[in-house]
Amino acid sequence: MNYLLYIFSCLVLILIQTTVIHDLPLFNGFYDLLTVVVIFLGLYRNLREGVPVILFAGFIMDNLSNGPFGFYLTVYLWLYACIRWCSVYFNVRSTLFLAFIVPAGVLFENIIFLCSFAVFNADSFHYSDIYSVVTEQVIWAMITGPFCLMLLSFSHSIWNRRFNMQISEQ
Repeated sequence: MNYLLYIFSCLVLILIQTTVIHDLPLFNGFYDLLTVVVIFLGLYRNLREGVPVILFAGFIMDNLSNGPFGFYLTVYLWLYACIRWCSVYFNVRSTLFLAFIVPAGVLFENIIFLCSFAVFNADSFHYSDIYSVVTEQVIWAMITGPFCLMLLSFSHSIWNRRFNMQISEQ
């Protein structure tokens, strides 16, 4: 049943990202919201729950984007693997870790984007434009990232409570 919550969360975030945030000038340099879902799944959920949702989210984003197919899927899988690896060596319950994991994930995602863009479009690569966009996205991630993680955690706990109450009533 957790799959439904995560898939619904991904669809809502894709809808918000492509319609609402895209049209508001204040959020012009906002980061990819599905990065937060990938980070949450990497930190708190097991492989059995995380990988199918990441495959779904990557497939949807690849279909909506103008990039090569499999690009978002690859980025999300690498980010998920890095988060799982970091959770072995760091205390993931630490507030300091949670404050910096989303900006680090956004920076990681942008580094992969930039490296692939530099390889395929070396002629039209302008570093000055890219630094300002990446900096703005990391700042947005520092401001909103921990709140998004808390919101996902809160919605997960509410979902589990309601689902467990329905099972116990039957």
